[in-house]
Amino acid sequence: MDAIFNYFDTFLKLSQESKAFIEANLEYKSVKKGCFLWKAGERCNTLYFIKSGIARLFFYNEKGVENTVHFISERKFITDLESLRIQIPSSVSCIASTDCELIIIQLHTLKKFDNEVFEWHELIRKITEKTLFDKIRVRDSLFQKESKERYISFLELFPTIANSVPANQIASYLGISQFTLSHLKKEITKK
Repeated sequence: MDAIFNYFDTFLKLSQESKAFIEANLEYKSVKKGCFLWKAGERCNTLYFIKSGIARLFFYNEKGVENTVHFISERKFITDLESLRIQIPSSVSCIASTDCELIIIQLHTLKKFDNEVFEWHELIRKITEKTLFDKIRVRDSLFQKESKERYISFLELFPTIANSVPANQIASYLGISQFTLSHLKKEITKK
């Protein structure tokens, strides 16, 4: 329980009443590696907080090739925000890349928090802003570079992920072939 409230505290200090109300409405779930949190084409009705583990967002292109969009590691939220808020089908799937311990906030619970937790709107706004700024920072850091520098930046930004997920998923995320990634790993290891 402390993990999510420690995370909240980095954005906004909640009152004891708000913390107690939120805590009473949270759900917990253990998910094994390879289990879907949601699939493309389904509505995402849940906001997940990853206590431990790594989840991955991906989609299949028109040729049926899997493309990794993002990795989310522990002490972060994951959802398809558009699908959650507007209740449209998600364009991406989310799968546990490792075994995960999750704190779950269902859509009906989010609506309850919206109405009954005074600080909730401000807290969610700050979390959303930071998440978006972080994604832009990562995108700028990774995708404006050549393959080698992109991989080195990935290792610096996501050391836990780099050691926990298969190389083909990292290659897909970086937009390079698995062969190129293998070559880069060997080159970097030699140095």
